[in-house]
Amino acid sequence: MNRTQASVFRMAILIGLGAMSLAAQAPRGRPPGMGRPEVGMRGFAENPHFMARLYQIRVNRIQQTLGVSEDRAKVVAERWARWDREHMDRGQQAGQLREQFQKILMSPEKEEEKNAKLKPLLDQFMTLRVQQEAGRRQFEEDIRTGLSPAQQARLILVMEDIQQKLRESLREVQGR
Repeated sequence: MNRTQASVFRMAILIGLGAMSLAAQAPRGRPPGMGRPEVGMRGFAENPHFMARLYQIRVNRIQQTLGVSEDRAKVVAERWARWDREHMDRGQQAGQLREQFQKILMSPEKEEEKNAKLKPLLDQFMTLRVQQEAGRRQFEEDIRTGLSPAQQARLILVMEDIQQKLRESLREVQGR
C-alpha cells in the first residue's frame, strides 16, 4: 500500500471511529465505578456506515494484493466480516462470564459455595474458548480455499496490515 492509500485507509477508519467515540463516552449498563467503557470493535461493528467502509476497504485491498476478481474478493471480505461478528459475539459472552467470575469471587460466600457457582460458568467459558479456536481454524480454511500459496501468504499479510491499522485507529480514538 502506498502512502496515499494508507492515508485514505487511516482517514476512513478515523471517520468511522470518530462518529462512534461520542456514543462510547456514555456508560452502557456497566457496574458503578467501572468508568467509561472501552472503545472497541464491538461498538463500531454496530455502525453500518463504518462496517460498509471497512468491507469496501477489505474488498479493494484483497483484490489489489491477491489479483483476484472483485467477486472473489467480496466472498473473502464477507467471510471475514462474518468471522468478526462471530469472534466479537463469543468475546462478549466470555467477558460476561468473566464479570460473573469476578462477582462470585468477590462475594462474601464461603469457598465451597463459590466453587459450586463457578464450576458451570468455567465449563461455559472453556467451551467458548474451544468454539473460538475452532471458528478461527474454519475461518482460515474457508478464506484460503482456492488460493495459491503465494495468494494465501499475501492474504495473511493484508489481513494483518488491516487489523494492525484498525487497532492503531481504535487506540487513537480511545486516547481522545
